[in-house]
This record gives sequence, structure tokens and C-alpha cells, in this order.
Amino acid sequence: MNPVNKDLKSVTFVNSQIGFASGDSGVIIKTTNGGTNWFQLSSGSTDDLIKITFTSINTGYVIGTDSLIMKTTNSGLSWVRQNSNTNNSLTSSSFINDATGFISGLNQTLLKTTNGGSNWNNLTFPESLNFYSIFFINNLTGWLSSEDPNLVGDSALSIFKTTSGGINWFKQYKHNREFSPMLQLQFADSLNGWSVIYLKAVDLSYLIRTTDGGNIWTEYPLGNSGNWCLFFINQEKGWAAGPQNRIRRTTNGGESWINSIALPASINYFSNYFADSLVGWTVGANGIILKTTTGGVLTGFSNTTSEIPDNYSLSQNYPNPFNPNTIINYKCSMFNYISLKVYDILGNEVATLINENIPAGSYDVQFNGADYPSGIYFYSFIIDGNVANTKRMVLLK
Repeated sequence: MNPVNKDLKSVTFVNSQIGFASGDSGVIIKTTNGGTNWFQLSSGSTDDLIKITFTSINTGYVIGTDSLIMKTTNSGLSWVRQNSNTNNSLTSSSFINDATGFISGLNQTLLKTTNGGSNWNNLTFPESLNFYSIFFINNLTGWLSSEDPNLVGDSALSIFKTTSGGINWFKQYKHNREFSPMLQLQFADSLNGWSVIYLKAVDLSYLIRTTDGGNIWTEYPLGNSGNWCLFFINQEKGWAAGPQNRIRRTTNGGESWINSIALPASINYFSNYFADSLVGWTVGANGIILKTTTGGVLTGFSNTTSEIPDNYSLSQNYPNPFNPNTIINYKCSMFNYISLKVYDILGNEVATLINENIPAGSYDVQFNGADYPSGIYFYSFIIDGNVANTKRMVLLK
């Protein structure tokens, strides 16, 4: 049970039983039994608390939008405000241990401590940018996502890397102004990392992934409707929680995604955390907290909406053309045996995406064309052995 109804923006656990979440209006809550029960802690603040991190069972940090940094050394029983050395809004934090941490913010705000926050020092940066996410894997190596508020061009959005503990930074990735800022970065190790970009014009989100430490980033379609929060436990297995009632999982590093669980409707999710490949938590709007003990896995594909459609429909895949992944949505109004098959231009079946009994609902399925040549393909929606609809899609490499 969660005692608050404020939006929860961040969740973290120090082990399978003890966890914390923070949110709007100074909310901090804690569980000592794996999330079965939560109780509210006194933060002493009314700021929106956007990121909470614990480096040990006793030591934790929380940051807020109004240049707020607070620390606890008694597992959240009391919180002490630290001098952030800035008046700018803070956006993200990354702590290596109890002593060393980094914080990003707007208006070129980049902070570092090596003494547990007794002092926060401003790191110099060669450009005047807004920073949205920061992630370090050790004392020296980290990444930073940014937006140039004054630039309308191909490098308005960027990812920078440091191998000197924030002293020097070099640009690794850039994208155009049509995309919203990258609000989250995560790395599993020195090579494998992820972020999300959102193209407002067509309402599409893309996962961007690197497997070489950030030198090359590859885009994969994730779905529509805004930014998603990510959590990977290794280079292959991860989860994405986002707007409009959606949590998805991947077992191949984000190259393809499947819907994870049926969720309450009309809820936005802001943060997730997994203790291992099975046990995880997701928090979101109005104080909602979800927990899975199965890695979010259910048999077959799960609903993407709680509404039951009135009829059957097959939507045009998106994006289209695509390379190499695309998403196909279909709806069915009752329990049926559903098949979704892909054919080449000669009519040869090349893939079966669905072939099982499916309850009524709306579903997203992802097709990966990495192993197929460029060209025109068709996908057929088959209900109880009868072809209900067929549409064309273009794989363009």
C-alpha cells in the first residue's frame, strides 16, 4: 500500500526488501518488505524530488527541481540539505559510492562531489547547454545528454563522454531539433548503453543503443507517445516504462520489444528498477507502484490497453519504410486464434509473428527485418484460419 497520491518520479532499491521512491511536493516513501507496504518519510521539502539514489543501506541522495540536494545517512529517517552551489534546476544524478557523485542541470549546470556532498564543485564545460541526464560507471568514465536551446540544427541534441572524471568532455552523438531531449542515459558497462529520443511530429519514440562505448549509436523503434524510462540489468535484458499504460521488455539489448504486462489505463510511468531478472518495480502518476516477480513475463502477448475494441482491425506498421524494426498493431473484439504472418513480394512466408489463442484487446507486435533483404513485404492478419486483412510494408536498408 502506498500512502501518497502524488506523482512518483524515481524509485530505487538497496536490496530485495528495502527500497525508496521520491516524487512531487517533497514526497519520499520507503518499504522494508519488498513493496508490500510503504510508509512516508519526512523530507522537510515541498520541491518536486525527481531522482533518488542510495549508495548503501544507510546513505542516500535526492535531488529536486529547485537546485535542491539532500542527503541521508540513516536510511531516510532524516534528510539534510546540502549547498548545491547553483540556483538552476537539477535534472539527473549519478553516484559511484558514498563519497563520489555527479549531478546535471539546466543552464550548463554540472556538479561533482568527492566528499559525500560536503562540497559540490562546478565542472567547466565548453558550451552553454541544458543537461538532462548523466551516468557514470566509475570515477572517470561517464556520459551526459544535452540540448542546445539556441540551436536549430543537426547538433541541437547531443551525448558527450568523459574519461577524466568530468574534466574533459567530447561529443559522441548528435541529433536534430525535431526530437525532444534525451531524458535518461543508462550504461550496463563500459561498452553497452541506451537512451530514448522522441520525435514529436509523428509521435514516435526510438531507443538509441551503443555497443562500443558511445562511438556509434543505432536507433530502434520503441513505440509512440513520448519519453520512456529505461532499466537494464545487463547488456541484453531490460525494461522500458512509459506513457499511456505501457511497459515493455527486451532480451536482445533493445533491438526488439514486446509488451510485458496488462496495466491500469491512462497512467504515465516515470521510473523503474529491477533487483534481478525477475523482481522489479515501476512507479508513476498519482502514486502508482507496480511490482513483478516474473520479469513482467506473461504467456503470449499482453494487452496494450484496458479497452475492448468493438471490431477487428489491423493498423499500418510504423515506421514505414523501416530498418530493421517496425511495430504492427492489431485489435480483436473476442477470444480468437490469431495468426500474424509476413510474406515477401513473391508470396513466400518469411515470418510468423503470432500464432496462438489471444484474448480480446489491442496489441503491438514488433517485426525485425535485420535478416531479410530490402524490398516490399506483406503482413496478413488471420482470425481462426481466415485472412481478415493484409497490408504492405517496405524494408529499406
